[in-house]
Amino acid sequence: MVSNIYFLTDSYEYFEVAKAIRNFTYFESSTHPELITRRPFLYPFFLSFFVDFNPLIVIVVQTILSLFNTFILFKIIKQYNIQLTNKLLLLFLFTPSIFIYAQLIMSEWLVMLFLTMLFWLLSQKWTKNNFAYIQIITVLLAFTKPIFYPFIYINSIFFLVYMLKNKVFSFWLFLPIICLQFYLNHNENLTGYRHFSSIENKNLIDYNLYYFKSSTQSKKKADLWLDSVYKDNRYVGKNFAEQNIYLKQMATNEIKKNLFRYSFYHFYTAVRGIFDPGRYDLITFFEKENGRQGFLEVLNSDKSIWSLFKNKVAFVYLLLIPIFLINCMKWFYVIKCLIFNKLTLNMYYLIVLFAYYILVSGPVNCSRYMMPFQGIVIVFAVLGMQYKSKSLNQKASKC
Repeated sequence: MVSNIYFLTDSYEYFEVAKAIRNFTYFESSTHPELITRRPFLYPFFLSFFVDFNPLIVIVVQTILSLFNTFILFKIIKQYNIQLTNKLLLLFLFTPSIFIYAQLIMSEWLVMLFLTMLFWLLSQKWTKNNFAYIQIITVLLAFTKPIFYPFIYINSIFFLVYMLKNKVFSFWLFLPIICLQFYLNHNENLTGYRHFSSIENKNLIDYNLYYFKSSTQSKKKADLWLDSVYKDNRYVGKNFAEQNIYLKQMATNEIKKNLFRYSFYHFYTAVRGIFDPGRYDLITFFEKENGRQGFLEVLNSDKSIWSLFKNKVAFVYLLLIPIFLINCMKWFYVIKCLIFNKLTLNMYYLIVLFAYYILVSGPVNCSRYMMPFQGIVIVFAVLGMQYKSKSLNQKASKC
């Protein structure tokens, strides 16, 4: 509510899906299938209650729910016997993305809420109820952000091994897989193409491979390649299913041709993204998004780094240096915490989820993508600062 800018480009798409849900046309085949399947329904469902209201009402509700997220986070902090010191306050203050995305009509704050709840559950003792809640949250994450849906398979394998090892069982293990298959079948019936989100193949072409070619060749060559992809006869005039089969084939062939170079680039850019101080977040908080405000536009093209400093919001750059340095410090202590503490299987699950998310993000990883995990990062960073050789669960007062 500090900023009067509530919309990014994606926000309008969320609202269009919300209108389809509100008008009960979401499941109709006549509704634009590419748009409907691009954004999973959970956040648009939340927005559907506010379609006819001023966007400020949405921001107020989001802010209240974000405060609830903070409440859970502080319960976790208290559970790990972490003192509320100036260091902890500093880490929060210099992680502005947490506050910025609560003020935008975007789903990041909701993902953060689910991840914080997941962290809370994983820090508790094993119970069948807690396991059921973990599976429900796994489903909710996938239906909020498409990047989480492949993790459903990893989740199933992880807990299947856990159950075999500990000789326990719960039918809740099958919930995420069943929900995923129902949704994949629904999208296939709607569009003729089996997929979770229509954004998958376009992102591979428009971002991952485009940035790869811009970085390894030149922006001009990348533009020509991208233009040729969408002017190809196999794309122009084709239906949704045919277009996506073609885009997936093009992306797969390009990655196969440059497997080693692309794999290295993908890994490098994924890790690089965790240190992004969030110039894009800060700029779009003060002025309307134009699509060219972030570091990705510089790092993945032939722009000069000095082009960043031509923006009229010059004071933002004064904030970026301490944010970047504190971000580096956070990750140093996170790594220290994970290396020197004895980790329980529950914490390994969280680490696997974190590693999966970073690696899958690849070239588009940035401050915005990392924002939902920032609460967890801060807790682990403080634990790293207060390092004592104990199991992480032993540090929790209830475990």
